[in-house]
Amino acid sequence: MKRTITKRTIAIILALMLVVTTLVACNDPSPGTDTSKPDTTESKTEAPVTEPAATEPGPTEPDPTEPEEPGLIGEGLKAAMILPGPISDIGFSGPAYDGLVRIEKELGYEISFAESVAAADYENVFRTYAADGFDIIFAQGAQFLETAMLVADDYPDTWFAISSAFATNEKNISGWNLSSYDVGFLVGILAAQLTETNKIGNVSGAELPPLVMINDGIRAGAAYINPDVEVINIWTSATADNAQTKEAGVALLDSGCDILHSSAGVGTPGVVSAAAEAGKYLIANSADWTSVDPDTVLTSAMAGWSTAVYNTAVAFAKGELQPRPYMNGIAEGAVYMADYTEKAREVIPEEVFARMDEIIDGILAGDIVVADEVAKLPQD
Repeated sequence: MKRTITKRTIAIILALMLVVTTLVACNDPSPGTDTSKPDTTESKTEAPVTEPAATEPGPTEPDPTEPEEPGLIGEGLKAAMILPGPISDIGFSGPAYDGLVRIEKELGYEISFAESVAAADYENVFRTYAADGFDIIFAQGAQFLETAMLVADDYPDTWFAISSAFATNEKNISGWNLSSYDVGFLVGILAAQLTETNKIGNVSGAELPPLVMINDGIRAGAAYINPDVEVINIWTSATADNAQTKEAGVALLDSGCDILHSSAGVGTPGVVSAAAEAGKYLIANSADWTSVDPDTVLTSAMAGWSTAVYNTAVAFAKGELQPRPYMNGIAEGAVYMADYTEKAREVIPEEVFARMDEIIDGILAGDIVVADEVAKLPQD
């Protein structure tokens, strides 16, 4: 059973300055209604940035050939989720919400969520959920970590699980993370094989560490294929609309880029529009954006936020979750390429697909280490 809470979005996303570099995907809030506390009415529903390594892998994406079926181990437990954007955001908030729904259906958790939560309301929402007896509170984005650190000591019996967080209080806070380097690397190795001008355009949201990491991952992936390929990045903002992101995409195309990538979250359709009007192609990330325009968006480098939620909930229900960061990337099966569109199959040579498979196999075998490739990038 889930309880739905809608929050007003203020065009503010905190650029959280962590002592240890954080990993986050793009957080793009959209308008919601103004409430001062969660509604409890029941209803159904560019120098490279160093990416910290978790001390141990996982919880990780299960092998799809051998799905984990732990049963209803979450029965009697309550899980809440705080989202910076709407659940309709298919790039960041939406996939996390999908994970919450999954743990209700498959694990038996009682769930609640607050979407489009404004920065000014973080503490109130955390405290309300904790006071209401929720056993674990998920928050999607490193910008929630500072508030979780403030609140967690007051609620020692509540667990706080923050995405893209590498710092914890070593008591009741853990981080559930995906490798932004790995996401970018997949984009880079594909785009570098497709560009004819040796210029890849990247439209990013706010200049936050995780998006810097994605950009560095693209640069490293491109350099792995061809050191002469240039990656040109334009920063927009955490609240960039489609008009702004389209303008950035057009500027990149005008500069000679012949393939685009978007890390602009809900502003991605604007970048898609720029590419489509120029007859160029785009690679997306975090979620499968191909439905926006399957003739323009060739594929997406997927970030398995929903799986990270699920695996965290499994570990919590089993009493195995520790107050430390957990990392998931290509090697753990949490970062991967979405299905290629029919258009992609038409325009991408078979040898490119073969090269992609070869490199991914090398990563899985440990012969290629993405972080090492990023470390080879020139210092600006």
